[in-house]
Amino acid sequence: MTDMPEPWKPAAGEAEAAWQTALSGDREAFQKAVAPYLEELFKAARRERRYRIALGDLTADDLTAEEIAGETLIRAWDDRHDRPPELGLRAWLLAGMFRVVSDIVRREGRFRRTAAVSLERPVPPDPVYDDEGFWEWYQPDEVTRWEDVLADAEPTPEEMAATDEEFNRSLPPLARETFLLHEVHNVPMREVALALHVPERQVMHLLAEARKRLRRAARGEAS
Repeated sequence: MTDMPEPWKPAAGEAEAAWQTALSGDREAFQKAVAPYLEELFKAARRERRYRIALGDLTADDLTAEEIAGETLIRAWDDRHDRPPELGLRAWLLAGMFRVVSDIVRREGRFRRTAAVSLERPVPPDPVYDDEGFWEWYQPDEVTRWEDVLADAEPTPEEMAATDEEFNRSLPPLARETFLLHEVHNVPMREVALALHVPERQVMHLLAEARKRLRRAARGEAS
């Protein structure tokens, strides 16, 4: 039996060249630019969804990992001119995903508070991840599709730590995001600083704190 060919993905260099074309408004070039990072983005979105559900920020019915990744890509398209040229596209997308989830959590929280006060007020507009305009054009035939990135991969020890509920709860959000970007996604510290809009010295401090808490968690000590 002949194996099915792997879906085509552009190399990182080709993706960056496609990004430059996407800046002029070429959506097909945008698809090619983000294609090498879709699998990693989806896994990160799935992890973030589990984390937010564990914290009680979201329920399992609020949205899917696919919707998180979809909104991240919508925002990346809309904000493509804001990406600093020295910040890699992969790191920019991952950091953007964190901001998207934070915005969704705030929006859902406001909606729940409003609903608790009055059920007579108008329902808020649909979230941007339901934007049909995006899904009409984001149907790449020759790049990675969502079904190509759904398969679970064996997590690394770093990923297991990053998804551990107690470890996640023990870290402030910024320290957690710093740890995930640098330790799990191997983003250089300089890019982590750019992506999270913090000084590089603060990144070093946040990483040191995260590692200390991880060591304590591994020993079963309280944070």
